[in-house]
Amino acid sequence: MEFRTTVTIARRMGSGGTYIGRVIAERLGLRYVDREVLQIAAERLGVECSALEPNRERVAGFWERFLGSLSFGPPEGTYAPPPVLTYSDRALFECQTGILREVAARDDCVIVGYGAAYVLPRHARMVNIFFHAPKAYRVRRVMELYDLENERARGMVEESDRLRARYFQEMTGRDWSCADNYHLAVDTSMSPLPELAERLVLFVERRLRAVQSDSTNRSST
Repeated sequence: MEFRTTVTIARRMGSGGTYIGRVIAERLGLRYVDREVLQIAAERLGVECSALEPNRERVAGFWERFLGSLSFGPPEGTYAPPPVLTYSDRALFECQTGILREVAARDDCVIVGYGAAYVLPRHARMVNIFFHAPKAYRVRRVMELYDLENERARGMVEESDRLRARYFQEMTGRDWSCADNYHLAVDTSMSPLPELAERLVLFVERRLRAVQSDSTNRSST
């Protein structure tokens, strides 16, 4: 079976992984895959995309699941039975996993998020990267990106880290931030993002050339 080029990116909030993923995709002519996975999943699950957004890379808490099963209305309104939830955290995860596998089998691509490094089959033309940075760096970047005060940005970063770690532990049984799960773990605070992105474009190019060279040598012997 011939595999397509697949670059997967996991990232802590504010580390710049999404920006770097776009640069890699543009420079290498790869399909960039991010929010469209949610859009396709929403169509398949029969819900609005906005309904899935809060559960992206996070597990719904008990109260979210409980309240989601209730129907609220004015006291004078006629009784309506609670709506049946059309998907669970596991169903959403498995739906997204199926979409990722379809895309990766069809196109050379860069996939940001969704645990792609865990759920896609490993092969020579796959490069899995994890982006991280000190919390202070990430908080400053979130403040700049979303025009937030320090306290609000810090809360978002800490909550994102906590929820993503819990999500991937529950869905895959793996430690999302463990470097052993990736080919490369990068502290994005060490260099300006544009410079770092260019270096990673070269890294991916060289890895793919090495794989191609190795394949050519094996076929000629």
